[in-house]
Amino acid sequence: MDDRILAACELSNDLIFQKIPKDRLAYYIDVPLAAGRKAAGRFAGENIRALYKKYEIEIREAGSGKGGYGVVLRGQAVMDAKGCSVEIYRDSIEALAKHSRWKDTVLTCEQALEIHLAHEFFHILEYLENSSVVKEMEPVQTFSFFGLRRFSQVQRCGEIAAHVFAKELLKLPVLPNLYDYLYLIGTGKMTPLAFDDMADIQKGNIAFSEKNVMMN
Repeated sequence: MDDRILAACELSNDLIFQKIPKDRLAYYIDVPLAAGRKAAGRFAGENIRALYKKYEIEIREAGSGKGGYGVVLRGQAVMDAKGCSVEIYRDSIEALAKHSRWKDTVLTCEQALEIHLAHEFFHILEYLENSSVVKEMEPVQTFSFFGLRRFSQVQRCGEIAAHVFAKELLKLPVLPNLYDYLYLIGTGKMTPLAFDDMADIQKGNIAFSEKNVMMN
């Protein structure tokens, strides 16, 4: 599946997605995709576990990953003055691998784990280098009243960049958030039709955005 469509699906989960002008959606998709690919290019051919050793990032296993309101966590980066670490929730990683069939392939537990290690590594790299895809992008106006305006950053752009970083570094066939949707489908939390409809909607949004860019 096309990276841009999956990136658009990720973007649609942002709290301020509805505030993003439709003719600007391509910008909030393509810029973070490019940033993630550029970052991955710096580490081409390197092993993710070797990178964790090189950057002295500790990997810790912690619980099942089940949070409140049905939220399931698979990995979480901890970054502070004492150092950086990533907590891994083994049960959740195994569940993701179990429901990861895409065409004729299924992730092993180790592959599912490496995806999350790579994803969190991108976030840690931004922290260590004091950089941020999110902060470098144009904010979106979320409120306007008698000249008073409020702007917010699109947080999901950072997730899009981390997804494509993991894809490029690990040479995955698809943007790895697809596996999250496959997990939802496999566990009955989403139907295949609902996913197809969401992908079609985002494909249409991208086309609309690109058309308006060409017209301006």
